[in-house]
This record gives sequence, structure tokens and C-alpha cells, in this order.
Amino acid sequence: MKKAIAALALVAALIAAILLFSNRYQTAEDIYIVWQGERVRIKGEGSGGLKWIISRGALTMTANETVGKQLKLHLSGECVNGSFELTAEKRTQILLEGLYLNNPLGTALSFKGSKSTILTLADDTENTLGDAGIEASGDLTIGGDGSLTIIAQGTGHKGINIDGNLKIKDDPTLTITTSGQPERMQLLPESVWLGKGHGLPPNVSEGDRLPPPPPGFVRYDFSGTAKAIKAQGTILIEGGNITLSTCTPGAEGLESKRDIIINGGILNVDAYDDAINALMTMTVNGGIVNAKSSHNDGIDINGGQLKPWATSIPKNFDPQRAKELAGQPTYFQTGGSVTARTTAGPPEEGLDTDHVPISHTGGELNILDK
Repeated sequence: MKKAIAALALVAALIAAILLFSNRYQTAEDIYIVWQGERVRIKGEGSGGLKWIISRGALTMTANETVGKQLKLHLSGECVNGSFELTAEKRTQILLEGLYLNNPLGTALSFKGSKSTILTLADDTENTLGDAGIEASGDLTIGGDGSLTIIAQGTGHKGINIDGNLKIKDDPTLTITTSGQPERMQLLPESVWLGKGHGLPPNVSEGDRLPPPPPGFVRYDFSGTAKAIKAQGTILIEGGNITLSTCTPGAEGLESKRDIIINGGILNVDAYDDAINALMTMTVNGGIVNAKSSHNDGIDINGGQLKPWATSIPKNFDPQRAKELAGQPTYFQTGGSVTARTTAGPPEEGLDTDHVPISHTGGELNILDK
């Protein structure tokens, strides 16, 4: 009998230890951060595991190892000269619950060090960011049913700029407008302004010194352009109502240095440069896509090819995959509705796949040139 009681006591102790461990390391720590002008209020039971510095509306926060498995931050309030920067190695959930945050000199929301950040737009809330909107060094997921407006006007400022993958899910309303000039805009030398296979006249060979290009073929070397969304990784869109607008040289609407996959939602892009650009491939399985460019291609899929005028190699460029894609379809559509348009005229195209065939097995595809 004593042995049975001792065994039960041991089991109870183990269960208690497991529950304590679970609560300590698996339950999200809810931290509430409220901007009241340049004052910032922070409260929550898990705030003891955080370090932060506040300077006139700018909040810089670091999560140390004592914080639980997942950090959950609720952001709200208003500041016309503020920002939020978080460094956390663990998975982080950010909830925007009626936030207006504007950083005239840089980025409103910065997520550093985290492998994965989940940004949730709380239901029935309106959130606004400026000037540059969001930067993330890892993956970023945007979800929820609220709305987020990003207005970027500064030189080279982007709406969303991340080093990892971007996923948009649920039914958020996302509106991004950029109007900043590029940080640098330089006309490329005549000898490299256009390469073989990209519209060269039949009697001109690659490497030949070309005459001055006609206006439609002028190529520039841009640095720090005001793109709406740029991701070094793959962009996956599963839902939402997304509107992207750019209006200055080199400013693309939606750019991925890997692949773009669209399974649902509504995507409207009106851009100065390529409305949608993927370095590798683009796949549309559902949703509605309207892509219009005023000075370049509506949709530009490179299939891993680096353009002759490219001045840098993407961080995660995969030359082996690029080699495998050579000559293969890079645009795939199985469903949904896509309208790809350019108003620039030749040599720009509504849908540019660098002269390789497309795979269109379902859905509606409209290609409009001029």
C-alpha cells in the first residue's frame, strides 16, 4: 500500500513538473505596448524577461532566454514620430490592435533575429505605418481580418522588406503605397544596356558595342528603390485583399528573389517598374490578380536568369536550380484569374517569361500589351 501511495505521489509530482514546464516555456507571454504620443506604456506578466530602451517614441526591445517559448506582443496607440524594433530568437507573435506608428527617418516595425514572426491584424481594427513599413530578418506571416495601411514616401523606403519568406493568410486588408525616389539611379554603359536573348536586333551579337538605345530599351542601374513588397525568399498568398502602388523609377510592386505562389485572395498591383517580379517561378492556383506596369512588364518571371544589367546576386540565389529551370516553363497557372498588363509598349510585355513557354492548365489569363 505504501509503495502504491509513493508511486502515485511520484506520478503527481511528475505531472506538476510537466505542467509547470509547459506553462513556463510553451504558453505565450502576453505583453501590452501602448503608444501615447512619445510616451510608451508596457505591461504584462512576461515583461520581466524583456529589456527595452525608450527614446521619444522609439522603442527598442530585446527578448532574453527567460522569456517563454512564444512571445506575444499587443501593439496599439498613436505616435507620429515613433518606431518599434524587436530582437528575439524565438518565434514571436505581434498583434496590431489599432496602431498608428510613423517613423519619418526609417522603418516603423523592425523584427531582428527571429526565425519567424507572425503579424496578426486584429479583427475590426485599422492600423497605419510609415514611412518605411516593416523589415524582418527572418520569415514573416501576415494574417487576421483587420486592415493595415503602409505609406512610404522617403528615398528608397519600401513598404515591406524581408530576408526570409513572406506568407499572407486569412482575410487581411493590406494597402501599400510608395513614392520615394531611388537612392541611386545611373544609366548603364552602352555595352551592357541589353543582352542577347532580350530583344537584340538579329544582326547584333552579344558583346557587341551597341548604339545608344531607343527610349523603350534604356536600362538603369538602381540602388535602394521604393518597392512595395520585397522578399529574399518565397512569397505565398493564400487570402486577403492586397493593393500595392508605386510611382517612381525602379519601384516594383511585388518582388520575390525566389518564387511567388498565389492560392487565393485579391491582388491589385499598379507599379512604375515590374508590377510582379519573381526571380525563379510564379504559380497561380486561385484568387484574382491584376498586375499593371506603366514603365516595365506587368509580370516578369526570370526563371533564375540574372539579367545582363544585374549589379548584384541575391543572398539565397541557387545557381543549380537556375540551371534546371533553363528553358522550362516558369509561369504556371491552374486556376484563378490573372490580368497582366503593361502600358509602356515594346519591348516591355504584359507577361514576360524570357521567351520560354508557360504552363496554363486552368483559370483565366489575360495578357495586355499597351
